[in-house]
Amino acid sequence: MSHNAVSKENHAAGPKRGGIIEITPGLLLGSVRTPLSKSLVHRALIMAMLAGDLGLVDLGTETVSEDITATFRCLQALLDSKDPEEEIELFCNESGSTLRFLIPLVAVLGRKVVFTGAGRLPRRPLREYEKIFEGTGVRLAFPDRETFLPLKVSGRLKSGRFEVPGDISSQYITGLLLALSAAEGDSEIVVTTRLESEPYVEMTRDVMRSFGVFTANNDNIYVIRGGQRISREKPYTAEPDFSHAAFWYVAGYLGSGIEIRDMSPCSSQGDSEIISLLEALRRFAESNVSRTNGSCFNVDASQIPDLIPVLAVACAATPCNVRIINAKRLRLKECDRLEATWEMLGRLGVRTEQTEDELWIYGEQRGLKEPIFTSCRVDSHGDHRIVMAATVAATRADGPVQIIDFEAVNKSYPSFFRDFRRMGGKADELDVGE
Repeated sequence: MSHNAVSKENHAAGPKRGGIIEITPGLLLGSVRTPLSKSLVHRALIMAMLAGDLGLVDLGTETVSEDITATFRCLQALLDSKDPEEEIELFCNESGSTLRFLIPLVAVLGRKVVFTGAGRLPRRPLREYEKIFEGTGVRLAFPDRETFLPLKVSGRLKSGRFEVPGDISSQYITGLLLALSAAEGDSEIVVTTRLESEPYVEMTRDVMRSFGVFTANNDNIYVIRGGQRISREKPYTAEPDFSHAAFWYVAGYLGSGIEIRDMSPCSSQGDSEIISLLEALRRFAESNVSRTNGSCFNVDASQIPDLIPVLAVACAATPCNVRIINAKRLRLKECDRLEATWEMLGRLGVRTEQTEDELWIYGEQRGLKEPIFTSCRVDSHGDHRIVMAATVAATRADGPVQIIDFEAVNKSYPSFFRDFRRMGGKADELDVGE
């Protein structure tokens, strides 16, 4: 899709979704190339905007996801507004990345902005920015204590020293890194607690380097020099997205024959961990350790939160016990993603347990040609990753699996079902009337 098409589409309201899709079991066969990395494109668009030209990012030829469209439109609105005193409304749709990345950006630029959003976004946490901006002159006006949008931001954020907890969301750190690259002086971001999702911060630094901006990390203190020139000679092209490829890797783990094209063997994307995780899970299940009473395969969700729904499907298909820990932050995603994953697995016939911060999965031994999951109906709760995880599980079910609100995939991977059908998957949209 062209940059023009992204900027001109109507965005007065949130996404119109819904619908039920029915997946008929059957293994997939073929090759696929996932869309460009959403995480990389978000970051690259912000650096391109600071360079003065959103055309410095190649958006590819596929339909652009709702999240990337939200970031693009917001940045275009900032570029189009020439009056620094004008108050601009930036509609972030349901994109948490867009919102958290752009708050410090508009503060550094000294712009007056009202942030709005759709879906669950108005209730996703933002108040940490109050502490981060304390004493800086930046003003945040929230509607109340329970909701965070519409949020009014005014004042100018200058370079300096900022303390940020590492266990709330790496998006705060990324937002500050990107924004402070446009500040005049040098800045430091001090991470005060254990940093979760650290690969996403390193990804941010990689993208910044590609636009000529260098940072340093000295014992959890990130240093950004002011006055660096933000530029590129040719458009930035992101790698294919590992968080999307993960669904096809798991489909392969379940028995499908899929070639996933053009994935970088040395990617900075944290979700590239899916390859080694699946191999480690396989080895554990085949080992004597897995048959020891009380033993389990441990997964730390803090570094790979987006992988958990589909990784949980792989775990359920593996004859061993799995314990997913440090998963509390999943409750603050597009839905309560930990609860939604637990619910999905239960409907698929998997024995599970959950606590506030953990998910236990009890996989059972199955023959290579036996069904693994039970025919059922899964509510995606509007979460794109639940839709795709349930679709992958359905390839090894004992009957059709219906998924409610399947169009949530448009948030990140609009061509998911087209790619699924290209590889022989059968997915039929059901007519449920008005």
